[in-house]
Amino acid sequence: MAPSSSFRNDVSPSVVIKGSGMALPPLAFTNEDICQWHGRRDPTWVYDTFGVRTRHTRYDYHHDRLDDLDEDDLVFEAAKKALKDAGMHINDVQVILFVTLTPTTLCTPDPACILHQRLGAPANVLALTHVAGCAGTLNAMMMATAMIRSGQARNVLVCAASSMSSYIKPELKDRVWLQATIFGDGAAALVLSGERTKEPVGFSNFHMHTEPGRDIVHKKFGGSKHVPTRDNIQEVLEDHFVIDYRSVPNNISQAFSRLYTEVLAAREMKEADWVLFNMSNAQLQRRWLKSVGVPEEKSFFNMEEQGNCAAASLGLVLTDFLHAGRHESGQTALILGVGSGLHSGGVLYRFP
Repeated sequence: MAPSSSFRNDVSPSVVIKGSGMALPPLAFTNEDICQWHGRRDPTWVYDTFGVRTRHTRYDYHHDRLDDLDEDDLVFEAAKKALKDAGMHINDVQVILFVTLTPTTLCTPDPACILHQRLGAPANVLALTHVAGCAGTLNAMMMATAMIRSGQARNVLVCAASSMSSYIKPELKDRVWLQATIFGDGAAALVLSGERTKEPVGFSNFHMHTEPGRDIVHKKFGGSKHVPTRDNIQEVLEDHFVIDYRSVPNNISQAFSRLYTEVLAAREMKEADWVLFNMSNAQLQRRWLKSVGVPEEKSFFNMEEQGNCAAASLGLVLTDFLHAGRHESGQTALILGVGSGLHSGGVLYRFP
């Protein structure tokens, strides 16, 4: 749904990011750790190919077991930090949006409702879960912006978490070694708020796309179509995320290039001050920046320390970027996201 107009000056209020926070598992593993665990490749190849040196995970690659800290714990900590950063209490929020591809519970209780309860939110605070991958945070920010602009909410807490390492199984290391190499776990939270401003700031119109034919991530069990039974238990135990990693470069380059042109053209702009995106493959994304003539110093990378954190990745990038204080009032950031679905989207954000 590509908007016909650009940065809306007739929309009130402006929607801005008032606070942000993040949480990572305490366990951290280097490329040397991962390569020793799966017995493939070497640490230099991992960094040269994906741009990762360290990832924080629930899975303990030294002892082949999961840490007790789960995804709900991580998003709870990130949400508390975001509210504190915004100078708000949970009672100031009207909606909680929680994005994840790896929920702790599949159907019920709803992960957003678990977070709602842990935060002590009142009953009139709506809590919704959005199941999505790397573009999920962008989707949630669009929904939050629409809610605020329509008057449904004043403040929306957008949370995202990823726990891909929860599906690591030592007996399947030959099949999931790339998953272990690329992905990290973590959670991020953003408080989006409506403000009445003289000049247009915050989010412009969102440009969103859906292309199911280009999705690259599949997992057989976990839904109502393939239900675990005593007859298929061995197949269930061998189930894992199947990812077509060879299609990632084309998906990212095509989506980012299209959105880069589309979002800026709608604003009649040739460039933005910053280009920020979810971290899928840092080395590939560095090459993409070069292909569109954007210097790397006008972007922000945290994949070296965190890996690809899927649904939480864009929120982690925005949190790290905002807390680094590199932006200035009035500057613009082109925010892009692409991930399983296949979902992709972009939006221009003007810093207040």
